[in-house]
Amino acid sequence: MRSHLTSGRVGLVLGLFALVLALGLPSQAVTGGAQSTAAAKAQAGPKAVKVFGAAKTGFINDFTETDYTPIVTKKFRTAKGYLAVTGTVGAEDDFSLAGAGRLQYNLRIDGKLAISDSLAYQLTHVADQTGNAGAITIVVPVKARKHNVQLVAREAGTGSFVRARQLSIVYTPGGQGVPTPARPIAPRAVHQ
Repeated sequence: MRSHLTSGRVGLVLGLFALVLALGLPSQAVTGGAQSTAAAKAQAGPKAVKVFGAAKTGFINDFTETDYTPIVTKKFRTAKGYLAVTGTVGAEDDFSLAGAGRLQYNLRIDGKLAISDSLAYQLTHVADQTGNAGAITIVVPVKARKHNVQLVAREAGTGSFVRARQLSIVYTPGGQGVPTPARPIAPRAVHQ
């Protein structure tokens, strides 16, 4: 059986190695190489960096939900710390529905939308395109508890044909983040 890395998986692997280097962890934390029992117990504890993910490859036909609806979900438990969450979605116009689709997407972390600006992340489909993809990333502080992270979407046009969607989540006990929901940044005035 052959396996291959998609560009999203390659990005996740490279990001994990960068995080391991930045935190000064042994490379076995990501690669799964041999390590001592003491090191394994230390990494498995509440202060360890942890990685979670979820992906759906089956399509959603006639996606017309007008309220944010989960399209992929991951539940897990962590100690107090920070989550770096990335959600990606690929979609195209649903040609069986008249008009153009406009898929808006966001992250919902423990019941709260990550970004308050609903227009910040959307895929606008044009009839002559085969599809497009988008991503959203945020770092947020979390409490010690079970977490529910969702990539959510809603349709602001006539309908979308949702293809792949993924969540990539890295937990770390230290760092900094923004509270959810993050407020949109006001554009700066241009002086001439």
